[in-house]
Amino acid sequence: MAITKIELLEFLEEIDKIIGKAVTLIAVGGTAMTLLDLKASTLDIDFDLSAEDVDVFRKVVKSLPPGPRVDIFTKA
Repeated sequence: MAITKIELLEFLEEIDKIIGKAVTLIAVGGTAMTLLDLKASTLDIDFDLSAEDVDVFRKVVKSLPPGPRVDIFTKA
């Protein structure tokens, strides 16, 4: 299932409503290209984030209804 820029932004809005703190996400791969309008859609959602934010981000993602695959990258 392809994920459009609008769907990515909606996903981020849902995360923002729940997370309760500022977290810096770096979109990578097809996610970044889709958000920059270089590509119409992506097959999954890819983010890089800091080691101190990874656990809270994973917890929030798991609390959402099932949806696209979310890949999380960190140096931890």
